[in-house]
Amino acid sequence: MRYLFFVLAVVMFAGTAQAQPKTAAPAVPMAAVPAPPAAMASDDSPDIAPAAVAPLANRLPERVTRPMRAVDPMTLRAEGGTIRLWGIKPAQSAETPLELKALDLMDGLIQEQQVNCRIMGGTMLEMIARCSTATNQDLALELLKNGFVVVDRRQTYNTVFATAYEKDQESARVAGKGVWALVKEDLNQTNANGLPRWLEPYMSFLLPLALIFGPFGGLLIVGLVMWYWLSRMASLQEKEAEQTSRKEAMLQSRERHVLISTLEGELMENKNKIEAFLVIYGDMLRGLQDANEVPKYQQGGDIVQKHPTFGRAVFEANVSNLSLLDIKLAGQISKLYSAMPKDQEYINLEPTVPLETAVKLVQKVLKEAETLIDPLNNVITGLSTATQKKGDAAA
Repeated sequence: MRYLFFVLAVVMFAGTAQAQPKTAAPAVPMAAVPAPPAAMASDDSPDIAPAAVAPLANRLPERVTRPMRAVDPMTLRAEGGTIRLWGIKPAQSAETPLELKALDLMDGLIQEQQVNCRIMGGTMLEMIARCSTATNQDLALELLKNGFVVVDRRQTYNTVFATAYEKDQESARVAGKGVWALVKEDLNQTNANGLPRWLEPYMSFLLPLALIFGPFGGLLIVGLVMWYWLSRMASLQEKEAEQTSRKEAMLQSRERHVLISTLEGELMENKNKIEAFLVIYGDMLRGLQDANEVPKYQQGGDIVQKHPTFGRAVFEANVSNLSLLDIKLAGQISKLYSAMPKDQEYINLEPTVPLETAVKLVQKVLKEAETLIDPLNNVITGLSTATQKKGDAAA
């Protein structure tokens, strides 16, 4: 019996253990799970493949080799992106031909062949790389050798390429290529103080001389400048005075010519009047002296004109301008016109006047008129001579 109860207890305990549900094991955090050793990892493992593939989608390639084209001295354009050359930066210069020469150099080096670039950084759209041509010519070094770019020391510092880059840049600087030619030109023209280079050796004795003689030299220069301008002003004034006097002389010459012409015309008219007067009264005198004729005045009286009617309008209008003529000629003209009566006078011959008295009266009138002929001819000749002299002077 005792063994029977023991067997029943064992059977009941076993049934109760099988009827209870299984309890889940406690979860272990993934961070606590150690990573499998590198030696155990393989590309075929399904557990680590997704973690390795995801970063590779944004990872930059180690090298890019394909045909490229230079778009500026720093940049290459390839299918699918842009590559900037590593270790260099543009030379700061306003000289556009410098950039054109750099592009020409790069086109000559690449020659539309493939370019092999070692990617150094950047993004997929704009990578930074060290690039060489199909003939293993480093583009950055070639640009440095020709002075078209300068070293970017922020990139090359503490790298194995720093020495080579600096060496090629120094060779371009010493040879005065590219941008370094412009730098040398500026340095040759002036120093740090803004003084020309050729003047530096003489500054030791030029400076004391400038301090001692500078004020006197300044005064001398100011004096010379003032003298120059004063002499120039005097010369201009003399020229203006000469031009003014020349204009006045020309104006006087014209006025003189007009005066001579008008006076000569008026005197010729007066001469004609005297000649006509002499003809008329000469006939009258012959009639009085003819014994076969009865004098006209004895038949009904007659009027005798004591002198011709002279024109004086031109002379009186130009009395103040006679100074334009020669003094002697002006005196002759004035004397002639003074001898010419201004107002006309007449003598009445009554029939009772004796014939002898009438004859003497007419003879006196003719004689006074004849005395004006010679002075009148002299003045007219003088005016003609003055006109000829003016024409010769003008020629």
